[in-house]
Amino acid sequence: MLMSVSSMAALAILFASILAFADKKLKVKTDPRIEEIIGLLPGVNCGACGYLSCRAFGEGIVKKNEDPGKCRVIGEEAREELFKLLGKEESERYPRLPLVHCAAGTKDKKYTAEYNGVRTCSGADLVFGAGLRCEYGCMGFGDCVSVCAFGALSMEDGLPKADPEKCTGCGKCVPACPRGIISMQEKRFDGLFYVACSSLDGVLRVKEACGTGCIACGICEKLSPGGLFKVTENLSRPDYERQRNQEEAEKLRQKCPTKVIKRI
Repeated sequence: MLMSVSSMAALAILFASILAFADKKLKVKTDPRIEEIIGLLPGVNCGACGYLSCRAFGEGIVKKNEDPGKCRVIGEEAREELFKLLGKEESERYPRLPLVHCAAGTKDKKYTAEYNGVRTCSGADLVFGAGLRCEYGCMGFGDCVSVCAFGALSMEDGLPKADPEKCTGCGKCVPACPRGIISMQEKRFDGLFYVACSSLDGVLRVKEACGTGCIACGICEKLSPGGLFKVTENLSRPDYERQRNQEEAEKLRQKCPTKVIKRI
C-alpha cells in the first residue's frame, strides 16, 4: 500500500512538473497595453467600431493596428489619453449623425387598415407594415429610440428626431429600423443636406401614399451644376462629399416642391 501511495505521489509530481513546464513554454504573452486601452474605452459595447465589444476592439487596436478613432463614444479626456498611450496623432473628426429618410409626420401618414398588433416597428412590419400605405415610410413605433443607449433619439410627430448634442454616432439605430430609413452620415460642413424620403414609387403612387415624398421631378439635379443631387430609381440622392458649396445646397433645398430636402 505504501508503494502504491508513493507511486501516485511521484506521478502527481511528474505531471505537475510537466504542466508547469508546458504553461511556461506555451503561455501566450499579452501586450500589457491591452488592459490599459480597454480601461480607457467606454465599455458600452455599441458596435460602432465594427467590433462586438470594447474588449475586442481594444485587442484589435494592439494586434491589428485598428484606428482608435473608430470609437466615437469615448470621452474627450480618455480619447487624448488613448492616442497618447499609442503614440499616434489623432486625425480630424466630424460628428456622425443619423438621417431619417422619411418626412411623413402623423397627419401625413395614410393607412389602408387599422392596426391593433404589437407596438413595435419590427412586429408591425411583419403585418402589412401596420397598414401604412407607403411601404417605405416610418411606422412610428420607435424601435430606433429604444435601442439608443444615449437618449439621443425621441419620437416627435410620428418620426424619430435626433439630438446632435447627445448623439455619439454609434449607429445602433440603423439596423433597428426594419425598413432601413435611417442612415449615418458625417457632418463635414456647416449644414448637412439630405433627402427625407426612401420611396422608389412613381409620382402618382407617392402622392397617393403620403403626398410628402420625393416625386423625382429632377429639379434638384437640373439646377445643380455641381452634382449635389442625382435622381435614380424615382428618388433624389445627395452626394454628401460635394456639399462644400452650402449656398448652392440651400438654394436647392428651397426649390424642392415637396420640401423633402432637409438640412441639419
